Amino acid sequence: MTTKERIERNRKAIKENWKDLREIKSDRALEKKRPEQFKQADPDQERLSVLRLFPSIKQKTLTEVIKNRRSTRKYSDLPLTFEEVSYLLYETSRVVSYKESAVFRTIPTGGATNAMETYIYFNNVDGYEKGLYHYLQETHELALLKQGDDLEEEVNEALYKQLRGASIVVFFSAVPYRSEYKYAFCAHKMIAMEAGHAGQNLSLAAEVIDAGACAIAAYRQDLVDELLGLDGEDEFATYAFTVGKK
Repeated sequence: MTTKERIERNRKAIKENWKDLREIKSDRALEKKRPEQFKQADPDQERLSVLRLFPSIKQKTLTEVIKNRRSTRKYSDLPLTFEEVSYLLYETSRVVSYKESAVFRTIPTGGATNAMETYIYFNNVDGYEKGLYHYLQETHELALLKQGDDLEEEVNEALYKQLRGASIVVFFSAVPYRSEYKYAFCAHKMIAMEAGHAGQNLSLAAEVIDAGACAIAAYRQDLVDELLGLDGEDEFATYAFTVGKK
């Protein structure tokens, strides 16, 4: 495929004709089995309960955080606290409520289909070893995937050397069939937008805790998927954010 053909293909993916969708039967219309709403963790995985109350965090106005938000690529040595990490996840990725056919979150998702999962790497979190976790939306917990000092270099390589001393890295992934089930070929624009919505929440929430964030789309897809234990087809990374104290 030529460069021009790839550009044309990708442009088409974000301007599919919704009229065409009305003329076909999606898997939902065909009454096929509904995909899972949440990715489940291994029962044997170590888990951390994510905080839901944040007494030490002083809130700021929306005007303040929008005004101050800038991509931050240089971080101090100050660690994030677990309360601060919990706050970022709470405002970015939590589920507000759900039912059999829809998941309602802090961010808009296409038709409440919830195509996104969240992973987080602890690089400099007060009281915690370096470790990679999967955020469990349904229970507001973190399931430990792997731990160890060697993770830092692995994450940095996957990010094309853009870790830059960040305290955490948040990875968003897509489980595309959750949206494709309902929206078929129109799903993919919404999947990309969903990650963008989450990223904006994360960037603004970081400002509340006097931290900065940097959105990263240029990462090694194969290495990030491998790092997160994803197959790269039915689930794959879509976005990454470094976060740390300014």
